[in-house]
Amino acid sequence: MKAHEILKRSYSERFTALMAFQARRAHGLYDEALALLPAADRRAQKPGLMMASIYRTLLREIEHDQFKVLHQRIALTPLRKLWLAWKVQALGKL
Repeated sequence: MKAHEILKRSYSERFTALMAFQARRAHGLYDEALALLPAADRRAQKPGLMMASIYRTLLREIEHDQFKVLHQRIALTPLRKLWLAWKVQALGKL
């Protein structure tokens, strides 16, 4: 897919395929990074883990909305972000 095709802000099968590929890639990188984080460092890395939880949830929302990001903004509410951060802090769950 060429940059000018994206700049036209029109959806196509190629755009959706590219976004799906990038989403799979991002999920794989999240998995890899979390697997490489030593358990001893998790406490010191809580802020980063909170942000990872928030951004990964946002990525899932973008996927759920079929990558409709060219004409609208997909966001999480502040309350949902707080909930995700709390889950990492209190329960250690991403």
